[in-house]
Amino acid sequence: MIGKLSNIKDAGFLAGLIVFLVLMDFGMLRASDNGAKKEAEGKGSVIAFVGKITGSVYDSASGDPLPGVNVIIDGTRMGAATDLDGRFLIRNVPVGNYSLTASMIGYARVTIKGVRVYGRKSVVVNFVLLPEALQGEAVVVEASPLTNTEAALLRNRQKAEAVSDAISAEAMSHFGTGDASEAMKLVTGASVVDGKYVYIRGIGERYTNTQLNGAALPSTDPDRKAVQMDIFPSNLLENVIIVKTFTPDQPGNFSGGIVNIQTKNYPENLTIRFSSSSGYNSQTTLNSHFLTAGRGKYDGLALGDRTRHIPDMLQSAGAQVPDIGYAWTNRSKALKLDHITRAFNSVMAPEFRKAPANQRYSLSVGNQGNLFGRPFGYLASLTYNHTFSYYNHGVVGRWQLTGKVSEVDSLNADYLLSDEKGSENVLIGGLGFLSYKPSPDHNFRLNYLFTRSGESTARYLEGAFPRDLSDNAVYETRTLRYTQREIRSTQIRGEHYLKNFLKMSIYWEGSLTNSYQKQPDLRFFTDNYTLRNRGGKIDTIYAIRPSIYPVPTRYFRNLNENNKTFNLKTAIPFSFRKGLTGKFKFGGAVLTANRTFHERRFEYDQDKIRYDGHPSEFFMPGNVGIVDSTHGLYRFGNYIRDASERRGNYGGTQTIRAGFGMVDLPVFENFRVIAGARYETTRMEVASRDISLKPGKLKTADWLPSLNVVYNIVKNTNLRLAYGRTLARPTFREMAPYASFDFVNDYFFVGNAKLKRTLIDNFDLRWEWFPNPGEILAVSGFYKGFKNPIERAILNVNGEVQFQNVDKAAVVGAEFEVRKHLGNLIPQLSHFQLGANVTLAHSKVTIPEEELLVIRNVNPNADDSRPLQGQSPYILNFDLVYSNEKIGTVATAYYNVFGERVAAVSMGGTPNVFELSQPILNLTISQHVWRGFRFSLSAKNLLNPAIRKVHHFKGKDYITEDYKRGRNISAGISYDFNK
Repeated sequence: MIGKLSNIKDAGFLAGLIVFLVLMDFGMLRASDNGAKKEAEGKGSVIAFVGKITGSVYDSASGDPLPGVNVIIDGTRMGAATDLDGRFLIRNVPVGNYSLTASMIGYARVTIKGVRVYGRKSVVVNFVLLPEALQGEAVVVEASPLTNTEAALLRNRQKAEAVSDAISAEAMSHFGTGDASEAMKLVTGASVVDGKYVYIRGIGERYTNTQLNGAALPSTDPDRKAVQMDIFPSNLLENVIIVKTFTPDQPGNFSGGIVNIQTKNYPENLTIRFSSSSGYNSQTTLNSHFLTAGRGKYDGLALGDRTRHIPDMLQSAGAQVPDIGYAWTNRSKALKLDHITRAFNSVMAPEFRKAPANQRYSLSVGNQGNLFGRPFGYLASLTYNHTFSYYNHGVVGRWQLTGKVSEVDSLNADYLLSDEKGSENVLIGGLGFLSYKPSPDHNFRLNYLFTRSGESTARYLEGAFPRDLSDNAVYETRTLRYTQREIRSTQIRGEHYLKNFLKMSIYWEGSLTNSYQKQPDLRFFTDNYTLRNRGGKIDTIYAIRPSIYPVPTRYFRNLNENNKTFNLKTAIPFSFRKGLTGKFKFGGAVLTANRTFHERRFEYDQDKIRYDGHPSEFFMPGNVGIVDSTHGLYRFGNYIRDASERRGNYGGTQTIRAGFGMVDLPVFENFRVIAGARYETTRMEVASRDISLKPGKLKTADWLPSLNVVYNIVKNTNLRLAYGRTLARPTFREMAPYASFDFVNDYFFVGNAKLKRTLIDNFDLRWEWFPNPGEILAVSGFYKGFKNPIERAILNVNGEVQFQNVDKAAVVGAEFEVRKHLGNLIPQLSHFQLGANVTLAHSKVTIPEEELLVIRNVNPNADDSRPLQGQSPYILNFDLVYSNEKIGTVATAYYNVFGERVAAVSMGGTPNVFELSQPILNLTISQHVWRGFRFSLSAKNLLNPAIRKVHHFKGKDYITEDYKRGRNISAGISYDFNK
């Protein structure tokens, strides 16, 4: 209960903070406006209102922000100096037209004319300064404020040290993305697997490093390294940056890319935004046959309730379930077993309800003011999503190759089942951000982010099970699952510019992140029935057969991980040639991670009771616990047995320490070299609570060199060449030294305490052209060589699975990207923008020897390699945007498709499972209605392709999974108050 109250307080605190800051702001603004009016009147002005001029100043060669630049309004005493981010803010500027001049020693002066200031508004003006040696006289241009965030990101890519891609908040809004996983589908070379796991360039999640504002994020999945991207609402995001080549100031544990999720920054003015939308799914909404696992009291807040908890009497240390062998004759033990059994929730099968419409809400407030006479900014935001999904007529199958390939014509079915599933998902996100600049050269920022999701899933499977049941028998199984995930991250950052000491810039960041995943009362109930004809009468005979499949079972799982990080980065500029400035960077980082995983399993056995096909009656009070106590013997119906194993609980620690040095050297005006190395040490240990099992340990020290070359061929055209050595570490679960049964996938997973880390050599070549602001044409090629890659291997014909190091693997590929304003080609299409990107890739991984022996026993001609799991041979994204600011209309069309990819590696020579291509088409339109109101309409998944996974064998497909998600239509309204 305390945990629930704490979680509720989080949301309450942020909501209260929003209200407080709004009220405070109106008071501050009123006082500020009155002061501004008095100041203007004191100068004899007839102007009643004042505004602000804000913007940034950049170095033309490196693209870096320039601190310490003086920005003056010509003909006045008004001005400001840029801060560490190269940003400036001039307050209390009377309405009118002005010229602004930016100047700094060593750079040519730049003047921008025609800057128009409106009352109570911020005008954005950005400068680009050229070194004096390259530009001998002052530059005068007409004002052209930069407001296109997507264009700003492309400019950052043009000047970046490494090969990178990005998706902006502007693009996320245009395309109507609901969370970060949907946004990632828009990025060149990115694909999303299972709706939440991101693969960059087709390489698995092991080789993707996910960060929040530059700090490492832990996974909420007990079996995978990947961060589940669907837990981050897009309303809280400013940008998502994907870095694809290694530089020493970045962590070394990636190969596909670093995904840096950047949360929103504070605005320059008081800004209040509210949005609401409601959605309809063609398969789910208003469907009265929607499957549900039952509603918890706090499910609407993603908190569940106590009905899913382990009974209190089993939560104390040393509490045990009495053994049935003693409970038959011992009254106290019998009563205790009866009490414990009845204390569990009796619902073991899905229920039905009518599914309501999907709902999404968000609220944010932010502003910049003064604290002790210095700039103070804040942002607070809340988002709430409540969505439903459902399908029936799905198919689930499992197939085996029985016999040699040359002797059989088809695969044999272990089972082939119809599939029906309903899911209810609640996602809550909150963001708090504070920034304070005690001086122009020092900046402190505090971020707090929490996201919480609760997913309630009910599933029913029915069909043939020919491997273990007769032809006239029908197998059926039910699953009830509630999964609660949460991430809380607190980050504090500082930036300092020591202009009197080598013009040194210092950046430091510390973060504390907690993530957890809870699965309280994961329930499985399996049985089978047979139809028998007795004299023309059809009887249905039900049975529960523990020798074939598990008895009714309940799991309680808790994963908790805490990450602490500290990063320090220092940069010192130096003059290399006349007019050319290089930069030397050095620093270090420390990351510590602590994980605990606990699992308890309870199984139902039956004594004096038979199953008649009705789950609700089977677990009704009269059939649970003691059903007969005559003659001093206690006979039970359904009763609980504790089947937990100590070895299934483990703890792990990881400490990574790193130091780096690098130089950013402009060898010539158009030729830049970024080179250096990073040194990382790893100490990792994973231990089961069963002390008889030897802990898994990893201890390494690695030098990771890096070289990035940027050649500016002509203006706005770069040729990039990059090499970097990176690494990949095993996960805690992969090293945990115990075996566990995966109930869902029906195999034993065996940890491997001897796993090594993987070393990867990465080579990249990219040509990129930025013809106009917001436009790009790029062609890239890449190659990755893996030493000791970690792959899933089949240990034996019994299907035991373990991750092992194999000798080597390789990935080679190419990327093509174009983004073009069509008005630059055809003036009549000035409001249209076209975007497209294609990734082509080929991978090859060596099959482990043990697995290859099993495969070649049935297929002597089998290859000794296969593609990397999850890698698509191609990924295509296409989008068309219509944006007309004059009439307030934005419309988008988006198309995505990926090539067939390996979804799972099969056992015993059976062909691997492939996920077939799924074309996606989304349309969105938004229209400014009145003042700050905007109406939006979206249609997603219009093609409604089947999500299909199959084995290919001798020209025929054997389905392992097949379902459709349905088409989604949503309408929304938003209000944006900007003062």
